[in-house]
Amino acid sequence: MPKIVYNDGTYLVTEAVVATRHRFYPVANTTARIRRDPLWISLCITALGVATFGVYGDLICTGEKIVLGLTCVATLVVGQSVSILSIDAVGHRRALIVARTMRIRRLYSAIRAVRVVDGGTGLIQAKHFPED
Repeated sequence: MPKIVYNDGTYLVTEAVVATRHRFYPVANTTARIRRDPLWISLCITALGVATFGVYGDLICTGEKIVLGLTCVATLVVGQSVSILSIDAVGHRRALIVARTMRIRRLYSAIRAVRVVDGGTGLIQAKHFPED
């Protein structure tokens, strides 16, 4: 039975596979990458909000200024706390997992730990026996 490296009830990483809700990927062929697209999108929305405030600040009322400011802060909080993990393997469809940043980092670390032990060869800690 393969050793379980990570299991949060939804995603499972063992020495042999990475399993998502709908698919599984062999660890030997799996590549993973953390994407911070939500952060970049939130920074763009915030920049647009600040530019709007700078250009039209004298024309909008206090309530609209408060809503604009809260929207900018909320998008920054969401953008900072959400990440995307891209899992890809040869012959398998790419999976994009959107979750809280800490969960994504733990999942990525588990995949990386298995791949480091694996060495990318598909042979996990192969034992070498002396020849007779």
